[in-house]
Amino acid sequence: MSIKDVKLKKPKVNKATDYLLEDSYNEDYFVNCIFNNNIDDNIVIESTIFDGCIFNNIDFSNIELIDVELLDCVFNNCDLSNKSFNDKFIERVEFNDCKLIGISFINSRLKDVLIDNCNCKYVNFANTNFNTVIINNSDLSQISFYETILKNILFDNVNFDKAEVYNTLLNKIDFSTCTITDMLIDQKSLNGMIIDRFQSQDLVRMLGVEFKD
Repeated sequence: MSIKDVKLKKPKVNKATDYLLEDSYNEDYFVNCIFNNNIDDNIVIESTIFDGCIFNNIDFSNIELIDVELLDCVFNNCDLSNKSFNDKFIERVEFNDCKLIGISFINSRLKDVLIDNCNCKYVNFANTNFNTVIINNSDLSQISFYETILKNILFDNVNFDKAEVYNTLLNKIDFSTCTITDMLIDQKSLNGMIIDRFQSQDLVRMLGVEFKD
């Protein structure tokens, strides 16, 4: 499967206009907004929907996100590390050149999502449902796939070093362009996993087999 084979729907952000992020804490719905400003003071954005919004160069370190919904959004060069999007339906969203370390998507559904050139170390995808997702040129080392559903997904040049995968079917999912060194995976999950011949030693190590010199 190649990128052109995944029919990813793009976010609908054609009419977005400038808005100040610091004004978001007392609003519950934002549509067609562009956010370009960083925040110096700590703010809380709670029970808010961002619909058709673009975030450029935003560091969310001083922004607490509580019960935030994302629909048709684009994040460019943003830092969303350690934010929680648990129990959410995230649809038609792009993360480009973003820092996503330690994000939690537990029990969430990701549909028509692009993650491109992002640092996603330690992300928790437990019980996450992926449907039509592309992840490429990104670091997913030490992430967690636990009882995760992967449908119509493409991994291209992704680092899965020390990723933990349990009760997650990888049948017919192509990892041949990815790094799978020291991946922790149960045998049921790896059945049907697609790799190239140079990754066979990594796969054997996943099964607990040792090579004799």
